[in-house]
Amino acid sequence: MKTVNIKEISANPGKRLQFLEDFIGFTQDDWKALNDSVDVLGPKLPEMLDALYEHLLDFDDTRRVFLGKRGEVDPEYIAMRKEHLTAWVLKTVGGGDRSAFAAWLASGGKAHTGVAGESDRMVPPRYMVGLVAFIQNSFFTTLFEHLPNE
Repeated sequence: MKTVNIKEISANPGKRLQFLEDFIGFTQDDWKALNDSVDVLGPKLPEMLDALYEHLLDFDDTRRVFLGKRGEVDPEYIAMRKEHLTAWVLKTVGGGDRSAFAAWLASGGKAHTGVAGESDRMVPPRYMVGLVAFIQNSFFTTLFEHLPNE
């Protein structure tokens, strides 16, 4: 049985990332596969993000995050969110300093949960998990479309 040091993974983003990798069985080979996918996923990213935000706007509870002061969808805010999500995807698939990546993820998590962000734009964890699943599905679909027919 493996022991989980809750205090350590709660306080140290690098340790938390390592724990999550171990927990789901994510290996160096998986990181390499992500890095190798950039050429296929990169050109499709705008299309994937458009589909994601259309989906988010279809639900009242997620739509509220993107509303401006007059209660209408704020296109400038959506454009900014797309930029931030593009950065997240590129940092995720691009590799680099894993410690800096872990700290960047922790900062983004705090902003989305209202700990460090705008409280009226707080995103419940269920949607963060759903967002990651939606993006994974988009990645898999795109990658499978590029597999050779055999």
